[in-house]
Amino acid sequence: MKKINSQKRLQTFLEADHISSFFSSPDLPFELYQFEKGEFLNNELDPSGYLLFPVSGSIRILHVRDDGSMYQIASGRSLTCLGDMEFASGRISPYLVEAVTVCQCIVLPLKNTRSVLENDPVFLRFLLCQLAEKMDLSTASQAIPRSLKERLDFYIRTQCTDNTLKGVAKAASALGVSRRQLLRILKQMCEEGTMAKTGKGTYTLQAEKK
Repeated sequence: MKKINSQKRLQTFLEADHISSFFSSPDLPFELYQFEKGEFLNNELDPSGYLLFPVSGSIRILHVRDDGSMYQIASGRSLTCLGDMEFASGRISPYLVEAVTVCQCIVLPLKNTRSVLENDPVFLRFLLCQLAEKMDLSTASQAIPRSLKERLDFYIRTQCTDNTLKGVAKAASALGVSRRQLLRILKQMCEEGTMAKTGKGTYTLQAEKK
């Protein structure tokens, strides 16, 4: 992780992603940070002390089960803000946020701004929307079954465009299994007719027969 000391670049991201529109408070001390691939954002910066807004690259949100296994809840930049759950509850969330690629985030330190934000109606409405989205994700993740076949089905339906998996290695990483394990399940599903191989490393879920 490193801080990028470029006000021009920071301002470009603030304007492009309309981040200032999430607040009515003026002159907030935004900063710009870069995270390397494989770094866990919420280990590098204490999520109880910062709000993070991903503006480039890709991240993924992982849940760690009691047995130590992990599964992916969300990926890309679908989550606009990180640290919102900690801001609202004062507790650390049970998720890991990993940089899938080199990524950059606009960061808002809370040390001298928390009291201001707690009385900012625009930010509080934004926070409410963020928490509702996180609740939906959490509810869905708790319903994910344990078997790899069912987890794969859930992953394709919720994370892949047109119910099509592209890239076995990427999917294996997201599901927390080996490439060999995933290929074995894909082959089994193709034989059952619930999946079809539609290209190199590409598989599409088949519609259920009525």
